Amino acid sequence: MMLRQKLKAALQCSSIARRLFFALLLASTLVWTAVYVAGMVSMHWPESGGFDSELRNFSSALLKVIDSDSDKENLPIALAGAVRFVDGYENGTRAGIPGFNIWRRDGVWVAGSQNTLRKPLGQLGREGFFNAFAAGKAYRVLGAKTVDGEFFVEVMETRQDRRAAYNDVMLSPESLLFPLFAGFPLLLLPAILAVRSGLRPLRDLSLELSTRNPDDLAPVKVPHEYAELVPVTREINSTLSRLDQLLKRERDFLADAAHEIRTPLAVISVQSDSLLRARDTGEREEAARQLRSGTERASRLVNQLLSLVRLDADADWVAGEVDLADIARDLLATHVPEAKGKHITLAYAGPDSLVVSCPRHALESILNNLIGNAVRYGRQNGQVEVRVDRAGNMRLRLSVCDDGPGIDPDERAGMFERFRRGKQGMGESGAGLGLAIVASAARQLNATVEIKDNEPGLGVCFCLVWDAACYKTD
Repeated sequence: MMLRQKLKAALQCSSIARRLFFALLLASTLVWTAVYVAGMVSMHWPESGGFDSELRNFSSALLKVIDSDSDKENLPIALAGAVRFVDGYENGTRAGIPGFNIWRRDGVWVAGSQNTLRKPLGQLGREGFFNAFAAGKAYRVLGAKTVDGEFFVEVMETRQDRRAAYNDVMLSPESLLFPLFAGFPLLLLPAILAVRSGLRPLRDLSLELSTRNPDDLAPVKVPHEYAELVPVTREINSTLSRLDQLLKRERDFLADAAHEIRTPLAVISVQSDSLLRARDTGEREEAARQLRSGTERASRLVNQLLSLVRLDADADWVAGEVDLADIARDLLATHVPEAKGKHITLAYAGPDSLVVSCPRHALESILNNLIGNAVRYGRQNGQVEVRVDRAGNMRLRLSVCDDGPGIDPDERAGMFERFRRGKQGMGESGAGLGLAIVASAARQLNATVEIKDNEPGLGVCFCLVWDAACYKTD
């Protein structure tokens, strides 16, 4: 466990060359293991494997000696060389040389290698390959008869001797050390050179990026012959393009915000001077009224800017259980004084209670701005209605509708941009930030926002639909 953790830590903090070293080492180990297993299977394969072929060849040699000897009584002398050959290895030179026994047809033992059982491992006269178990050992045996059928030969080898003979070759120092000290470097060196050469375009790309000015967001260029770098540079250029657009948008936002703030501040400055120079009560009251209007506009603009920035930064994102119906009714109540001035009726249509798990600040920002816009741009003696209903089993729909002049279809696509105002609102005070705040708050809810015509054919509806996975009913 400790070794595995150290190896994992080394791989995580290593360079590409070191990772390549470990990868090649692992690959070499796996290849050697595969060769070892394949060789083991090949050598032990019945009848056609290396060990069975060795038994067949040895058996054929013994049969030739027996068949070629005309004096059968001298067979032990004729087979003495074979006995000395086998017994020499069994006495310690190398394991894996087959043993043998030779029997006459009547069951009399004629000759055989030392340390072999002096009884047939199979039925006397059984020919062909077969497996046997005797004296606590597993044997692979080949039985064969002479041409005249007078003699029977059993050539045998233990499974243990076969494994030992195979491992003497495969696990010898030559087999293990040669791939490690000779073959592995021959693989590693070209691989390292190939990696270093292949990574050169990345180093060139890194050098180009490191030498750029901080404000240089021009697309990165890569030679066409490096096709592998095309996806990388494409994504880098896409990121640089989005960053450029974001910076441009923020610069435009700051410029527009400075322009919008300058107007109410200029009004405040002028009316302050007028108030100081006023000669009678009427002039002072008018100057004070204009001064108050300017400060209210400046205050509302600053609050909208702060709200928009906080929403974009998710500064107030805290999900909790809130009653959407209560929030809608409370915010309608806060706009009653403004609605009375235009004789606008405020209404709520929906369940008495609808508890959802959502950021309260986002819901309040959406409703406050949509209701405020509907009252501000709605017609005299009109109506503003907040509707809450379900858009499916786990989806909610929030709509704020009015019966005012509406919004031209051609203008709707850009209404949620900052400082964007429609033609119908040019005569009213405002900076064009209300719907931008709605769009930012809707992103916190993962909600979709649509602008639709109101059902009676007059006015407009702003509809938000979002998932409410924690939807509950009382």
